[in-house]
Amino acid sequence: MFVERTAELALLHAELRAAVAGNARTVVIDGPEGMGKTALVRRLVDGEAAERGCQVLAVAGEEGERGLVLGLLRELAVEAGRRLAPVRWPPADLPGPERVTAAAQAVRTALSAASTGGPVVLVVDDAQWADTASLHALGYVLRRLQGLPVLAVVACRDLGGPWLPDGLRRLLTADDTVYVPLGGLSAPALADLSATMPPYTSDRLSGPVVSRRGGLSRVSDGLLELGVGSRGVVPEVPDRASGAGALLAEVGPAPAGRVGGLSAGAAERLRDHTLGNPLHARALLATVPLHVLEDLAVRLPAPDTYARPFARRLDSCAPATGRLVTACAVLGDGCPLHMAAAVAGGLDDPMNALEEAATLGLLRELPGRLVAFPDPLARAAVYDGLGAGIRARLHLAAASAAGDTGTSLRHRAAAAGGPDDGLADELAGYAAKAAQHGRWLEAAAHLELAAGLIDPALAPARRDGLRTAALEHVLVEGDVLRATRLAAALGGSDAELDPARSYVLGRLALAAGRFDEAAPLLAEAWRRREPAFAGDVAEQLAWLHLITGDPGAAVRWARLALAQPIQSTVARPYDVLALASEGDGVDVCGAGADGGGSGAVPDGGGGDVGSGGLGEALVWLGWDEPERACAVLRRVVAQDGKAGLAHHRLLTTGLLAAAEHRAARWDDAAARAEGALAEAVALGQRWLLPLLLAACAAPLAALSRDEEALVHARAAMSVARRLRHVFGEAQAGMALALLGAESAPPACDGAGPFVPDPRPRRIEALIAKGHLSEAERLLAALCEAGTGDRPGRTATGEDRAGCEGEGPGARGRAERVRLGGLLLAARNEPGLAEQSFERALALVEHDVCPLEEARVLLDLGRLLRRTGRRRAAAGRLAAARAVFIRLGARSPAEHCLRELEACGLETHATARLGLTPQELSTATLVAHGLTNRQIAAELLISVKTVEYHLGKIYTKLGIGSRVALAAKVTADGGGRPRSGFRPPGRAGRP
Repeated sequence: MFVERTAELALLHAELRAAVAGNARTVVIDGPEGMGKTALVRRLVDGEAAERGCQVLAVAGEEGERGLVLGLLRELAVEAGRRLAPVRWPPADLPGPERVTAAAQAVRTALSAASTGGPVVLVVDDAQWADTASLHALGYVLRRLQGLPVLAVVACRDLGGPWLPDGLRRLLTADDTVYVPLGGLSAPALADLSATMPPYTSDRLSGPVVSRRGGLSRVSDGLLELGVGSRGVVPEVPDRASGAGALLAEVGPAPAGRVGGLSAGAAERLRDHTLGNPLHARALLATVPLHVLEDLAVRLPAPDTYARPFARRLDSCAPATGRLVTACAVLGDGCPLHMAAAVAGGLDDPMNALEEAATLGLLRELPGRLVAFPDPLARAAVYDGLGAGIRARLHLAAASAAGDTGTSLRHRAAAAGGPDDGLADELAGYAAKAAQHGRWLEAAAHLELAAGLIDPALAPARRDGLRTAALEHVLVEGDVLRATRLAAALGGSDAELDPARSYVLGRLALAAGRFDEAAPLLAEAWRRREPAFAGDVAEQLAWLHLITGDPGAAVRWARLALAQPIQSTVARPYDVLALASEGDGVDVCGAGADGGGSGAVPDGGGGDVGSGGLGEALVWLGWDEPERACAVLRRVVAQDGKAGLAHHRLLTTGLLAAAEHRAARWDDAAARAEGALAEAVALGQRWLLPLLLAACAAPLAALSRDEEALVHARAAMSVARRLRHVFGEAQAGMALALLGAESAPPACDGAGPFVPDPRPRRIEALIAKGHLSEAERLLAALCEAGTGDRPGRTATGEDRAGCEGEGPGARGRAERVRLGGLLLAARNEPGLAEQSFERALALVEHDVCPLEEARVLLDLGRLLRRTGRRRAAAGRLAAARAVFIRLGARSPAEHCLRELEACGLETHATARLGLTPQELSTATLVAHGLTNRQIAAELLISVKTVEYHLGKIYTKLGIGSRVALAAKVTADGGGRPRSGFRPPGRAGRP
């Protein structure tokens, strides 16, 4: 099966079409052995080249024939004579250089003659094995193909290698040569590849790889993967981040299942092991059962396609070098050279041994005198070649040389020949200490090793308990995808589950977005609860009820979790209380949601983040103090990161992004939210996806990245509905309402924790459309929920006492007063509107809230310009524009610029076109595609005034249509749609 080379094949097709048209083309395909270079060329030759009737001349180098002078070129001449035209081969008595030139001329003449009968495809595969004379001759031929319908394709390994003559290298790396590098296949491509493989049968296993070095032989017993490197470093999760658009195709209510023959996780594992090399991946798929590829507890071998050539290189080195390589295989990548030498034993000069190993491609030296293998298959090939006894002795030597207890225990476990209860106890004890320090994956790896040392016939419950604990540690660390694979390996039906496993599997189902599956598991765990984990079960039930739309039950379960005598170090019931109680007046921070109290979070033991928890942050956000909320949330993120709690850290990061957006730090907010989203996707934390997608929308919109914002908001809604994530659906609805994609949902009565209140933007849109009664009703509801003025005439003074000052909530009060001013302006009461704008400005000036200050200045400037005070308007607009530019708000800054042009201050464009400032503003908006009604709303003039301006513009410019006007203004440079431009009524403000 030909997979994932679509882009490369399309490039070859384009070059072939150019060659068929008479323009000789040269293409270089570069990649390691087995990467699919030959398959790609064959696809070209058998596909489009055959369809176009091309003549094909193909040869390939051979490693054993590199000593034959002109061997490859002679093969090329024979093929040309057989397929294309006779070739006059030069006599053997010619001197070397002359003979090379004569042979190259003969081949070039044959190509020229053959091209008269149709285009020619010249293929030189495995060029790295060609003799030097043939490579010089090939360069001669390629340089003289101009004007011929010839496509030359050179496939090789390592274009920068010493095998390539300088002249040919310059030709193959020239600008007019197309370079096609081939990398490894992606995990989805490998999954597709596995689906095309025939079913595994035991007779497809290849024979053993036996090294001629004494005592080394292949083993196939399936050693437990340690899970951590020789230096105690846990491997990082592969980067599987995806955009919001791709997420829609990936996320569903069910767990990620099989894609093709392999599950997504197993395909990632195969990709990491083989680096996506198709040759070696196929070989593994042919010789290793699928359940082994799925099982994280079984170490993957090196296929014969890799192991045999590697064993030959290993056999060719000195004995000391071989011992160093085998010691490194036991220690793992990144081991110190001195430790490898100590384990190998008898090395007089480790540096010389390392130099030889590096020259042969067996090892590579890292900075700091560390040693690693060139790729994962290399270590597997060496380790598989060790006999069981040698391997055990080397592991024991490594255990003695290890500088820390964890590494020593892992090597002792690898050397164990059978069950060992004492060693299992040591491993479990070390795992407990690692968990106390937040090293969850390291703890899980040691628990897995301990479970492997328990005799399942004598103590099955203990072994299952250790594996369940390992699964919980992986899950607490945040890697849901890995935890899902571990859970599948546990086996057993639900009827056989003990309460601890019910809790862990329920927690896994919740994190994976399988809420219907999580509910009965957690309920059963609570029914049969034990004091050690009762608090954790109650906390998970609290999260489940919050997510599925029952905040009252979530509060009850969170309080029940806090009432348990044993408090977990990983539970966060106060976070559930904070999110479930937002706006309901429930006291979660020593204060109700009405803003009273000190804002301090009571100490809840291990389940609380202390005085800087989410509850305090949400209170600060409710008081319009985003900077203080940001400070609290940064501390929480740092605490969760130190504790190794990825799921809580990602949740808090989403809230921090929302707070940064409200503090007008949009670049930081967008980067933080998108980073958290990518990590949540990579870890499989599906329950967080609707919340983090929604959190991305507002900062992206503020940066005028409107399409991206809308994609994220729609993805949030789609994912939330697929998962039946009620809480996430509410946040997604607010995000869509904020962007003007749809009206605010009925439940949208304020700001959500992840999305700002969409009602102010909705009110602005209604006023712009002239729906003043509806805007007044919505503004009245907004004012009733806050502490500011009521709309209409009361904005002039009756409620002034509740709005003035610079205390908490000044931004919100200023926003409500400003919206009242917009409503008054729309009702043609400019005096009252100006008073409202001035009062709003007094609330937020002097950097109380620069963003809201700029908004007020913009609206006030528009009002002043409409009432004829253009000089005063220009001052306000210029100040607003400066603030918007400083904040990175491109769209409102451009709005200010258009208003300034309408004030008559920007004269360069008016001079060129001969238009007045008002006419220029009208023409520019026409070029942007606005209707007359939209232009009237944008410029605060009537539709008839717009029609009047258009008549004058058409007369002055000598045109008669909007299309001609748009072309004229665009040609002048004023009509190109600016980045992020939005017509009125479409959330034109950040």
